[in-house]
Amino acid sequence: MGLALQPTFVTLTWRSAFKDEALWLRIGAHIQNEFQLDVLLHLTCHLPTEQLKRILKNARAAGIRNILALRGDPPIGADRWAPVEGGLSNAEDLIKLIREEHGDYFCVACAGYAEVHTESWNHPDLPPSNEARALDLQRLKAKQDAGADFIITQFFFDVDNMIQWIADCKDAGITIPILPGYLPIQNYSSFCKFTSWCKTRVPENVLSALDAIKNDDAAVRRYGTQLAVETCERLLAAGVNSLHFYTMNLATTVTQVLEGLQLLPARNQRELPWQSTLQRSTIEGEQVRPIFWSNRQASYIARTAAWDEFPNGRWGDRTSPAYGELSEYYLAFKRPKLQRADLWGTPTTEQDVWNVFVRFIDGHVKQLPWCEQALSLESAAIRENLQWLNSNGFLTINSQPRVNGAPSSDPSVGWGGDNGVVFQKAYVEFFVAPEKMAHLVKVMRRDYPQLSFHALNRQGDEHRNTPLHSVTAVTWGVFPGIEIVQPTVVDSDSFAAWKDEAFELWQTQWASAYAEDSRSREVIQHVHDTYFLVNIVDNDYANGEPSCASALTHRPLRVC
Repeated sequence: MGLALQPTFVTLTWRSAFKDEALWLRIGAHIQNEFQLDVLLHLTCHLPTEQLKRILKNARAAGIRNILALRGDPPIGADRWAPVEGGLSNAEDLIKLIREEHGDYFCVACAGYAEVHTESWNHPDLPPSNEARALDLQRLKAKQDAGADFIITQFFFDVDNMIQWIADCKDAGITIPILPGYLPIQNYSSFCKFTSWCKTRVPENVLSALDAIKNDDAAVRRYGTQLAVETCERLLAAGVNSLHFYTMNLATTVTQVLEGLQLLPARNQRELPWQSTLQRSTIEGEQVRPIFWSNRQASYIARTAAWDEFPNGRWGDRTSPAYGELSEYYLAFKRPKLQRADLWGTPTTEQDVWNVFVRFIDGHVKQLPWCEQALSLESAAIRENLQWLNSNGFLTINSQPRVNGAPSSDPSVGWGGDNGVVFQKAYVEFFVAPEKMAHLVKVMRRDYPQLSFHALNRQGDEHRNTPLHSVTAVTWGVFPGIEIVQPTVVDSDSFAAWKDEAFELWQTQWASAYAEDSRSREVIQHVHDTYFLVNIVDNDYANGEPSCASALTHRPLRVC
């Protein structure tokens, strides 16, 4: 969902029965690191203040920067909510605590109730009075004054009331953004359950339409999707510029709603060529990364998690902290749960291994240890060259084509927004046998001075024609009013760190799929032990070949 819909954030709820935040924070950190999605963590007043302080401290340590501050629901079996001993009374107090302890570190959201919080109703079976509505707005204004940054509303179906309530908020001096929360109707029974529990007002026309189709689940989903589209269109027309969807872990309907609203993101809507979570982007200023982890971004985030600051314009400060060690989690094959022998077969020769890489380029193999997603759109443009390389034993794991002044809105290679121009040097990275490596070095030194190369094997034996500690920008962009942006580089020191991880994956993900005494394991181990990992940059981005691969396949590699 995150990769397809690119939400601003996703929320992670907290059950009032939870006493230990460890699992909760692990899930939140995993979502941010593994899927590059910013997380808004729910936090309620169900624990004593000292424990809430501990949770906030641990959330900060886990890299979480967004909190939805709530009072919380009454415990199961209780009629009304009451503060715990040594605890807080309401969300306003929790927001104050967050600001007192952590200043502006956290972005803090709070809840708003367009139909008034049910505990403020004069009678449980009667709509709230005007006095109750006014009091509820005062309490919401108090949350803003305590330090809330934006509001997410309780779900609703009465769009007229929501629009009027937003206007009432402005009249009451509430100026922070309001995100109307919408729960698409996905089945009739859950609709009845939630609207009854939250005392949600439902227009008569919606009730009548649902009553006529309540026994037809497919019809209910179709109606729910159409109603959501119509509701959101009215909100957007009324000046609302943000929407929040309660998916209940079912993303299909929300995807259909966004499609109906023509709000599905285009493929080129990338801030940078790589994805970053909020806490690693504008706040700490991360603006540049080595290209080597392009297909293993979660691994890169894990290895740099302890960095206090990130390169923010030019890479190459040799005082930057070292890459951390990877845990077994990031080296083991984990997602999705596939039988690896079925995925990659049972190779008995090196040629069999090459064929697996060819089939990945063709799209028949869905992932490799170094490539967690299918071939990118930009690399698909040089598919033919990559097929040739892999079929001849140059096992590619990363590549990009040459780009000379493409619009930043280009659907394949664009990034950074509109009105810019982007550039790329052709790049390819691959494993290759030592005998091919020796010939490749000879030919590149003799015939291709525009190519920069760096090769390392597992033992650290090295071939290169670049200086020590060299850094080369391979992606850059020119945008109005700012300096040239260089978000992707080839850095020789980072390549040495990446080399260890890249070779380790041969064993932890591929070789481990087979029995220890099997021929397949022996073949993979041989590749791990003897092959070189090579990166090549074509520095002639203006007049060069579309890719390094096409330059090399003309002559030198054919004689290997």
